[in-house]
Amino acid sequence: MIPDHTLSRFAVYLLALCQTALAPCAFVYFLYYIYVSQATPLLLTGDCDYYLLPTTIHYWLATEMMFYIFFQITRNRMQQTGPTINTLTRKERRALVSNCIANVKHVEDWLPGWFTKEDHNHSSFTPAFEEIHRENVIEWLSWAFFTAPLEDVLQHPELLKEVEWMTSEIESVFHVRFPLGYNEYLQSRRLNLDPVNAYHRPLVFYIGIQLMTLFYGTVALQFGYGMKKYGPEAVHSNLLWNPVESSSFPPKRMLHQQQQCVTNYQETDGLDEERISYWFRDGDRTKKPIVFIHGIGAGLMCYTPFIHQLMQLNAPIFCIELPFVAMRCVEDVPSMQEIGHDIQQMLHRHDCRNAVFVAHSLGTAVASWTLQHLPKTVAGIVLLDPICFMLHYDDICTNFVYRVPQTASESIVKYFASSELYISYYISRHFHWFQCALYVTPTDELRRKSKRLSKLPPSSSLPLTTTTMPRNTKVYLSEHDNIVNSKRVHSYLTKQGIDTETMNGLDHASFLVHPSRQRRIISTISDYIHTK
Repeated sequence: MIPDHTLSRFAVYLLALCQTALAPCAFVYFLYYIYVSQATPLLLTGDCDYYLLPTTIHYWLATEMMFYIFFQITRNRMQQTGPTINTLTRKERRALVSNCIANVKHVEDWLPGWFTKEDHNHSSFTPAFEEIHRENVIEWLSWAFFTAPLEDVLQHPELLKEVEWMTSEIESVFHVRFPLGYNEYLQSRRLNLDPVNAYHRPLVFYIGIQLMTLFYGTVALQFGYGMKKYGPEAVHSNLLWNPVESSSFPPKRMLHQQQQCVTNYQETDGLDEERISYWFRDGDRTKKPIVFIHGIGAGLMCYTPFIHQLMQLNAPIFCIELPFVAMRCVEDVPSMQEIGHDIQQMLHRHDCRNAVFVAHSLGTAVASWTLQHLPKTVAGIVLLDPICFMLHYDDICTNFVYRVPQTASESIVKYFASSELYISYYISRHFHWFQCALYVTPTDELRRKSKRLSKLPPSSSLPLTTTTMPRNTKVYLSEHDNIVNSKRVHSYLTKQGIDTETMNGLDHASFLVHPSRQRRIISTISDYIHTK
């Protein structure tokens, strides 16, 4: 956990300022250059021999200035939301509503977090529950369960009737009554409809990330551990960014996904094109294979010490890459169905029936989807700082996207992760909470103790739809996680009988710099891969 004091906050702000200040400095330099030398800065003919700076820096600043223009054009294009993606059937939406309601103790602690209100100084704050009117709730539910603005829902009477039912169900179960009308002073948080907020990073930043990724993959994974890379990036892994397929939004591939995107995994068997890349090293086949899925950041290289310890287990190991959340200028994002299909094909290609899945942060969203739709591929699961639980609360959404940072660790999340263009684009346009929200079935041991299953409050007649966790399941939470509400998640999981451990004193991803915590996690993974 990063110490939170004035010096640490200043250091984070200074680093954030440095990475965004380069382009403005380049513009100022060239304005001054034009004024002094009366030369056109982008006329790179070499005719002008008057430079205020060395030639290399002169042309580098010109390149950064052009990249800034590219950034602005790309960010503006990314604001488009495209057609509604709705992969849920009416039955599935009703089941999801029931899961949400069943796991809310006090509605006054649940709904207000999804709304904001501005004071006279234009500072946002969470409104009181009494200020939320019925049409505000309907507007938020339209996004939450249909990924659509209220205007689109109003055009479909059957959808409007359904969202009206959801609102009435909330009122009935929690014995509340929302005031009629719409409170125009409130704004609902609708992740996939709100603007893509991103700060500029210089081209040299992305080149550095790509070079370090290439170096780590070549030196550490390939030559150091003897791994081999498979997938679409196996040949083109040294490209700086993947070009957009179409200048229109959404790309044709995305339109195809929207037409074919269904929650029944069996309907995705026709997907033949490989969309994800991964590293693989074979090992002792008497042990279960390991599938490791990283989180948001700079990719696998952020997990260097952890991956090193995984390698010491000598089990077959897969390291899946998610370049669209690894600051690598990748805009083409596969759907969850395509990722699941590729994971199944990946295991089949290497003659592995199932594996122990180890996932961190955003990687737990992929692990969650796989567990729900491809349960036979999951022999065991270890979730680190998971973001897949209690997603109907605003904690993760607010903490990663909307929060104004107050501490050093919060500032790192804001300025070095959530505000990066391609990460922000993925979260705001491709992350759908209902695809990875994991509601678990109480364990057999808990059933025997309680002699009854967890169920909805008596006033609701809807059944729960939950996922049975593997016998080998372990969840590690960080006590001071500034993204995940660890207390809420821990309470939920322990009530379901899930083996959960809170790592005292740690923040999100802090286990990566605590060898003792890593050894404990590795010990759990070792036990699972030896289980028949």
